[in-house]
Amino acid sequence: MEKTQTKVADLDPADRDARRTYDRERKRRWRAAVKQAKTEAAMDTKAGAADAVIDANVKNEANTANAMKGEEITELADPEAPETPAVAEPEVATRISRVIDTDLFTPCVDANSLYAWITRHLGLKMPRTGVCPGHCSPFDYLAKAYLEPGADLVVVAPRGGGKTRMAAAATLLDLLHKPQTAVRILGGSLEQSLRVWEHLLPDLERLAKDHVKGKLTGTRVTMDTGASAGVVTQSQRAVRGLRVQKLRCDEVELFDPRVWEAAQLVTRSRGPIDGDARTVRGAVEAISTCHNVGGLMERVIDRAHSEGTAVLRWCILDVLEKCPEERVCATCPLHPECQGIAKIKSDGFLRIDDAIRMKSRVSADTWDAEMLCRRPKTKGCVFPTFDPLIHVREAMPADPQSAIPNPRSPAGLHLGVDFGFNAPFVCLFVLRDRAGHSFVVDEYVQPMQTMEHHVEAIRHRARAYGLIKRVGCDPAGNARNTQTAASDVSWLRQAGWRVLSRSSRITEGLELIRLGLRSGTHAVTLHVHPRCARLIAALKGYRYPDGGGELPIKDGVHDHLIDALRYYYVNRGEGAETGGWY
Repeated sequence: MEKTQTKVADLDPADRDARRTYDRERKRRWRAAVKQAKTEAAMDTKAGAADAVIDANVKNEANTANAMKGEEITELADPEAPETPAVAEPEVATRISRVIDTDLFTPCVDANSLYAWITRHLGLKMPRTGVCPGHCSPFDYLAKAYLEPGADLVVVAPRGGGKTRMAAAATLLDLLHKPQTAVRILGGSLEQSLRVWEHLLPDLERLAKDHVKGKLTGTRVTMDTGASAGVVTQSQRAVRGLRVQKLRCDEVELFDPRVWEAAQLVTRSRGPIDGDARTVRGAVEAISTCHNVGGLMERVIDRAHSEGTAVLRWCILDVLEKCPEERVCATCPLHPECQGIAKIKSDGFLRIDDAIRMKSRVSADTWDAEMLCRRPKTKGCVFPTFDPLIHVREAMPADPQSAIPNPRSPAGLHLGVDFGFNAPFVCLFVLRDRAGHSFVVDEYVQPMQTMEHHVEAIRHRARAYGLIKRVGCDPAGNARNTQTAASDVSWLRQAGWRVLSRSSRITEGLELIRLGLRSGTHAVTLHVHPRCARLIAALKGYRYPDGGGELPIKDGVHDHLIDALRYYYVNRGEGAETGGWY
């Protein structure tokens, strides 16, 4: 085989520097290509090419070393020579590039191939399964978000738990594997949206820069396949104009509820196209920690459970690194929640020392809500002791043995009423026993109707619970209507019911409700039937303003139901206070 001889000394200084730079870059790229080719050793058709590349790489390294020393540079004059196919640089490089690109742009067909893809191309260390009972792993979210047919998802995860990184990975996969698919990132703030973008852009720069139309800058990217992704600002105007296949909403807890409502109408499915026979189903993903009781994310979760939408949850233990044997559990600050599980099951990416430091900086309430994902924070709640596991029941609990029936306690059906027209009219149906227990068995919430309509609706619904003993209502209902000259209270009295409307301070009624939820002796005398969904939401979500104060927020959502419950309590008359029960 003929060889041409060139000495570095014969080249111009500029050409010599350029040649050395070229050789160094070629050496780096070929090493990376060879390493990738070796990982495909299972592909028999590529094994020979990979071995040949190794031989060529050895020779190229020797030539580059000689060039650096100013010695002879050996080049192959006949790259097509049959006796030395391994050194046909353009052909081998094209062959290796084709192998790598094919793998990068080949859609994953199942969870196993997807896990292999993110490990190979993104270098992510991600646990495959959850550690805690009922929990999943971040990879489970990625699989459900990527594999078609897609569906709406609700993801509850801790801070630093990988949810933003997984959203970026899912977006990257959609761009590379789903032609003509539009994805948008909507964050609780523009800064939150850009955090997803900060993960996505470096991945595209490294893996698929040549397949991007235009520059990789700004907040919008389009691939040569027609797939696109972009960042959307937190506004109704920006959201209402969208028509996309995938909408990923990060930190939903921080959303304006009106923007979230508008976001539910922006997705459209994409049917089969040339080159892709799959249907890409439109889906909205709600990704967030669940910060506050009664907050938007908690309402999203409750609605998802009622509608059968998948709710994926993981906590800090599900992404914690494996605990080394030398660490002593008894003295570890994480032991109360871990109980040694990190030594047995954990295999995540979050360092144990980092988790310990984070726990030491926050309150137990914040840790439980934002890192263990157990329940939202109760800070600022008007009724922090309300617990659906305790207070929501299908039937009235039996009287405790220590409770002595009081004949003066008016047992039977009571109503708590808050008047309204544009704001909803609310009536709560409360069964009360002689031991002083109150059981809210039903709720009636209806705006934009006359009192005549409300009276008939209440009379019809009360038939299932017995005769109405007493109605406690808003004292403002005694005012006469300027059109009819009749008051709202008079309509209730004309129905034959005993109506009380004692004036009271708001704080007085709230304290009576708290007493029913849990007294100083931990007695519980207030329970709610599961059918009273709005009252349950109000008991969880009724809050004080962030700036402080003794009066809760009049939010127009929860306050009317709580007002009706207050009017029941302040007008119910003398109760039985026996054995710690009221």
